Amino acid sequence: MAVDRVAATPVRPVTTEVAVTTPLDRVRWTSVIAGFFTVLATIIVLTVLGVAIGLSTVDADNPNGLALGISVYGGLTALIAFLAGGYISARTAAVAGSSNGILNGAMVWIITIPILVYVLGNGIGSLLGTAADLTTKAATVGAQVVGPVAGEVAGQIAANPDTAATTVAGVAGEATAAIGVTPDPTALTDTVQGQAQSAVATVQTQIDGITPAQVEQTAQDASRIAWVTLLALGLSAAAAIGGGYAGARTLISTAARVRTS
Repeated sequence: MAVDRVAATPVRPVTTEVAVTTPLDRVRWTSVIAGFFTVLATIIVLTVLGVAIGLSTVDADNPNGLALGISVYGGLTALIAFLAGGYISARTAAVAGSSNGILNGAMVWIITIPILVYVLGNGIGSLLGTAADLTTKAATVGAQVVGPVAGEVAGQIAANPDTAATTVAGVAGEATAAIGVTPDPTALTDTVQGQAQSAVATVQTQIDGITPAQVEQTAQDASRIAWVTLLALGLSAAAAIGGGYAGARTLISTAARVRTS
């Protein structure tokens, strides 16, 4: 009996090219915003942690050590926060490559610094404004209350010169009852006037005592603070860029070859 033989036809693998469309804009704002909130969240968490640790180790005999610790910890907090923010912005971006990661990390720093300065500036300005408002209101109320009373007392003294002597005598009587010694009313009046004049003279002396050397020292201190601030800004920018570089995803080829059999 004859057996029919069927030749097996080999199946060739098929190669298909699939085009991968990449975004045209290199700055991915959703990723930058994610990095921005990462910076804020990290700062909040580390700040609360620092307060908890710092308050538990306060040494009242060494306040300079506390100030130094706050400065160092604040700098480390900023570096860690911007490093994390840059990493998240690069890792979540739709674009890949180290250059794109660096760009998105830098954008996190660029939008975070102005916002932080604005918020802190408004907070400090609000505190100063509130303090000035309270001082102005207190001065106004004091003038409204003291002014009429002082005018009335002055009018009474002008109409009856003996009133001043009676007032001083009353103060002297209270002093006698308190310490058992009768002070001289004339000396008491002179003492009050002398203290007022002494206070005014002290303030004027302090103003006149400001020397050019003190002005130069103040300017140098302000310059030192400005340089330290600039250094802190540079380090925080470097941290954000470094985080972006570390979080950058690997470049994907524009065409993926899919083998099917």
